[in-house]
Order: sequence, then structure tokens, then C-alpha cells
Amino acid sequence: MMKRLLCACALLVLVSAQSASAAVDVVKHAKDIARVESFLSLLTTIKADFEQVAPSGETASGTFYLQRPGKMRWEYNPPSPILLVSNGKTITYYDAEMDQINYISLDETLAGFLANESLKLNTDATELVGFEVSPGAVRATIRQRENPENGTLTIEFTDKPLVMKQLIITDAGGNETRIALSGAEYGKKLDRSLFIFKDPRGVIRRKR
Repeated sequence: MMKRLLCACALLVLVSAQSASAAVDVVKHAKDIARVESFLSLLTTIKADFEQVAPSGETASGTFYLQRPGKMRWEYNPPSPILLVSNGKTITYYDAEMDQINYISLDETLAGFLANESLKLNTDATELVGFEVSPGAVRATIRQRENPENGTLTIEFTDKPLVMKQLIITDAGGNETRIALSGAEYGKKLDRSLFIFKDPRGVIRRKR
């Protein structure tokens, strides 16, 4: 169960998308969409704690690092066995429990959206399929145009001022995996080594 929780969460990659039946009224929401895009595009780095909750209720936690363009790190706290590192082109997915490493192109994932150099919600690659504004909150939902089956990503903000609060992945059955962010630090200089994957398996073998 923990394996399913982690794989569903971290890359925002392999879940099936929930179809969006209603188009977003971009004219009605133009001002708020522009505010969200401006906020995202002005972000240079993020360091935040995260708490992940799967549809089953299982939880995991860790630290999220982002350096735009292209670089990310999802570092899970023990006992979770997962580490994800993006160097700007490729995401390295390390599963300590399975002793496996997988490589995924950043362009193939919805996670790559957050690391783009210019963050527009509607582009040739991404489609805005949901946008909600309520007192104190803004929610924007996107999916990949060419591969909508790869999942939907909802970014939830508190408002006035805008602060990124939560990422939500929704599958075809309406099941949600939520990743809440807290203690976020914006614009902080991050060590570049965070975005270089060092194979822990080699360290383990040398110690034997």
C-alpha cells in the first residue's frame, strides 16, 4: 500500500486523468488567471515541507525543493523509500525498497509544469480544465493536451496574498492524492547538489 501511495503522488505521472466536461471561462477569470500565472512565473526557488495523503488515508512526508527552470527534488522522510531528483531534463526516481532506479523525461510529466521557465496555464502542452475562485482560495487544474490520460494536477492557493498551499492529483475514479505544502521559503538560494542524483546503492555496496 505504501508503494502505491508513493508512486501515485510524487511525480504526478502515471495516474489516469479524470475527464473534464466543462470548459473554463477564461474571459471571466482572466484577471485571476493572470495573477496566478504572474505569481508562479516570479518564483525562482521553493523549499517547503510536504505532507502527502493518499486516497486510502496513508500518509508520507518530506521536503520539496524547486529551482526553476527544470530542477526539483522530492525527499521523503523515513520510512518512505522514495527519492525523486530532476536535473532539468530527466527525473530520477529511486526506490530504496525495490533497489531500483527509473529515469523519466521531465517533459512527460505534469510535475514538469511547476519547473517550466514560463508558467502559463494554457499552452500548447498544457490545458486549463478547471479554475475556481472562492473567498480566500484559488484553484487551478491542468492536464497535458497530448496525454490527458497522464493525470490532472490541481494547484491550490490561499489568496490575498497568493501562496501555494496544496497539490492535488485526481484519477479517473475521482480519487484524490493530496500534497499539502507548509513552511515554504521562496527565493532562497539552494545548493545545486540537491539536483544532482547520487546513487545511494553504490554507497551501500561499498559499506558491505
